[in-house]
Amino acid sequence: MEIKYLKHNQIDKQKWDSAIENAQNGLAYALSWYLDIVSPNWDALIFGDYEMVMPLIHKKKYGITYLYQPIFTQQTGIFSNIKITTNHVEGFIKSISENFEFIEIYLNSSNPGLNYNFFIPRNTQLINLSKNYDELVLKYAKSLKLNLQKVNESGLIIKQKGESHSFIELMKNMFKAKHIREIRKSDYENLKNIIDASLNKNLGQFYFGYLNEELCAAAFFLKCMNRVILYTAMNEKGRDNSAMFGLIDKYLQENSGKDLIFDFAGSNIPGVKYRNMGFGATNETYFAIKLNNLPVPFKWFKR
Repeated sequence: MEIKYLKHNQIDKQKWDSAIENAQNGLAYALSWYLDIVSPNWDALIFGDYEMVMPLIHKKKYGITYLYQPIFTQQTGIFSNIKITTNHVEGFIKSISENFEFIEIYLNSSNPGLNYNFFIPRNTQLINLSKNYDELVLKYAKSLKLNLQKVNESGLIIKQKGESHSFIELMKNMFKAKHIREIRKSDYENLKNIIDASLNKNLGQFYFGYLNEELCAAAFFLKCMNRVILYTAMNEKGRDNSAMFGLIDKYLQENSGKDLIFDFAGSNIPGVKYRNMGFGATNETYFAIKLNNLPVPFKWFKR
């Protein structure tokens, strides 16, 4: 395979977006506007005339340029309008390892894994919304139905109007309560920009959940290329009253029967995965690549 490495200013973004939109496995994460937000100087690997493409999201630290996966960007990897084989993956991995010695990225579920120990399986959960709501409900777990009953009894009010900053503040407080420190101010700013851009492009939709006029849960749904990606935020009151179950169920009610795949965007966390599977979701595997070929003095490097 003759794979070309293109610097950011060499990428034809019109061809790039066309390649993603026409790919069998196109995802919003790989569109140029999304990449420009999370990594303004992203580069790319290109096979042929944009027949296969792979974004390269990189940073530099201590003089080391490395590939990484941005927060709120679940899957990237190789995109194509033909089936991607292990030979294709081999070729692209060989190319990136020739250019980067430290790699921590996620491929997408259409990129087959290779038999190397640096390929690490990850999970997301999906629901095919083409069936009507009554059929979807048949796959709901008993525990989920009990949680939805709890939501109904709580008096949760769901509104579709709201501001991105309200969503971000709720998310910040949620992660703070969970003592999660990995998400930086710049990551929240990126997410706000993603949400605002999605709304401007008519690709996004909010559901805000209120109890006694207090915002307690919020969900943002990014719908692009027949796939809906879920982003969530809630506080303790929302969690105690199972509000997120109500928001997701409401979205499924209003969008069932459509040619859409609903993507929970994870998770590998057992409790969250259990919640998602309770909606009748199926699990889908994709692979992380974690490769450190730095010389011995730099093996300690952490991004």
